[in-house]
Formats: sequence, C-alpha cells, structure tokens
Amino acid sequence: MAARGGTRGSVLLVFATCLVFWLFLSGHYTPFYVALGTLAAAAVAWVNRDDEALSGLVRSVPRLAVYVPWLLKEIAVANLQVLRIILHPGLPIDPVILRFRPGLSGDLAVTLLGNSITLTPGTVTLEVEGGEFVVHALTTRAATDLVEGPMVARVKAVLRRATIQQEP
Repeated sequence: MAARGGTRGSVLLVFATCLVFWLFLSGHYTPFYVALGTLAAAAVAWVNRDDEALSGLVRSVPRLAVYVPWLLKEIAVANLQVLRIILHPGLPIDPVILRFRPGLSGDLAVTLLGNSITLTPGTVTLEVEGGEFVVHALTTRAATDLVEGPMVARVKAVLRRATIQQEP
C-alpha cells in the first residue's frame, strides 16, 4: 500500500478519470446528471481506494492510447497476410503450437498480451499458465514474429508503471 498522500492522489486520479469518462459517454450535462455522475465516480473511487492496480491502470491510459492504434495496424497487416495465404492456390500454411514465456507479471499484462495475440489473425492464445503462453500460429512466420516481434515489449511499455499484483 502506498503512503497516505500517494493513496489520496490515486483516489483523486481514479475519481477524475471516472467522472470525465462518465461525462464523455453520457452526453447529459444538466445539474442532475452531472451530480449523478459525480456520485458514481466518487463511489467507484471510494470502493477502490486501496486498489493500486486500478490507479496504475488509469496512469497507463496515455500509453494504452498509443498501443491500440499500433495493435489495429498489426491486425490489419495480419488480415492481409491471412488473406494472401487463403487465396494462394497451394494454401501455404504451416501450423505451429508455440510455448513461450514473455516475462510478464500481473493479470492485466497477461490478459492484454493474450487478447492482443488472439485479436491478431493467424494466432490464437490457447492457454496461459504459470507465466507460460501456449499459442497456435497459422504459419512459422507468425510464430517467429510473435516471439521476436515488438508485441511483448509494447505490452510491457504500456503497463510499465502500473502496480498490478499477480493473484496467488
């Protein structure tokens, strides 16, 4: 747990983020709805006041805003690669089951990487256990790109300052 000042700052950060998010999504700015949004944001911040993972996630939002467009580009590129494979007369697939340890800690980091892999056409996260990922890749190149490519490093960069604890 952080020092008292750090916890107060985290609660205020979560409150402000929730309030801005609520106002952005609601589109209603009458005093009643703003008060309702303020109460909801305060309740979320209060319930999660000891949850450093949530405030760490909130601090990661700007880096996540950079990661998402990169991931969307990777998804588009992988779609084109899979389309090329499907349309090729010889159907040049070489399925691979890959096991690797990306060195991520924390449920959020593991979930972000696993979902990013699965969202990218040609790869599917089959299992994650004890820090080891089991992934099915449509081609050897997709498997190699996953292990040697930038995805793991980018996930680490997004969550680099987030305090995310692995559940026992």
